[in-house]
Amino acid sequence: MAKIRKQTYSLDQYLKLMKAETIRSDQECQRRSGQWNSNMVNELIFTVLTENYIPPIILGEEIVNGITKQWIIDGLQRSSTLSMFRYANTRITKNLDESIVTYQRKILDENGNPKRDEQGEILWESVEYDIRNKTYNQLPEELKDRFDGYQIEVAIHQDCDTTEISKLVRKYNNHTAMNTAQKGFTYMDEFASEIRNIAENRFFLDVYNCSRNDKKNGTLERVISETALLCSYPDLYRKDTKTNFKALNENASISDFDNLNNLLVRLTASVEKTKDIRSLFNSKHAHIFVTVFKALVESGRKDEEFGEFLKWFINGGNQMEIDKKTWETWDMNKSTRDSSVVHGKIDYLVKVMEQYFMENRKAA
Repeated sequence: MAKIRKQTYSLDQYLKLMKAETIRSDQECQRRSGQWNSNMVNELIFTVLTENYIPPIILGEEIVNGITKQWIIDGLQRSSTLSMFRYANTRITKNLDESIVTYQRKILDENGNPKRDEQGEILWESVEYDIRNKTYNQLPEELKDRFDGYQIEVAIHQDCDTTEISKLVRKYNNHTAMNTAQKGFTYMDEFASEIRNIAENRFFLDVYNCSRNDKKNGTLERVISETALLCSYPDLYRKDTKTNFKALNENASISDFDNLNNLLVRLTASVEKTKDIRSLFNSKHAHIFVTVFKALVESGRKDEEFGEFLKWFINGGNQMEIDKKTWETWDMNKSTRDSSVVHGKIDYLVKVMEQYFMENRKAA
């Protein structure tokens, strides 16, 4: 096995080595650079400017006829992004979760000279700087210095040949990036454990129509979060997954999750676990039907009446028209996650449920 050498460069040194092609970014088996979207570019530059951690870059070192070449094995997108920002006038866009960078600068007098205190020490001030819509050249000198001086780690696989380097590219890039739900869940730092606890509720075994990958790909966390949001803060629900996670994280309390957990326990006990009933509680509609169950509970009706309503609903009740729309009409809408569609479906179901109980009362 090739020995691995670790080394640390300033970012300025590392990017100059790339520019001089001492460190090569064009290994044949690598994906081309430029794979990242603007949000990913923004976050990386913000990380550097706030001096936070970036994982090491992996290089493969090849010696041919006594000449050493180093190839980027893992970290090409990071490397090319930082190079483009430094040398190609790449601009940080306005879509940045955090855009304020704090740094220190000297306090200057009217002649541009540093002010000093009675002991002759230079006076400094703390400054907040908004990096949105800025290029490297537009940064204040202090932040340029911080960017150039950032310490970047590299791990170098030594004594490689072309075949070994290609194998390393395949090995290090054999992973799957976070999807939208998984990345969105990282914004739930305040209540992640509460959501994971709710995922163990019997509802998700006995009622929820779980696909094979729902637990693995973050869908379960998304469904739970959106259910909690609709039950406690319905006006904050939006189409965007990350926005919903952030809204819940910023507004929720522990009691919201305790109430949801109890609500799911009651719902599980109130319905028959038939295939048709369970088909309603999938990743597309579970948060909607749970919210409707909450409406029933708040109306003062008995929990088991929800189970009776669902049986009636799947056996023809879904054909009832409300404002000239049936459940099928709503379900055909391709904008499944739009706020207007989600709230429209909830309103439709609540009105159908009210109509169902009204007809039952008349029949009695």
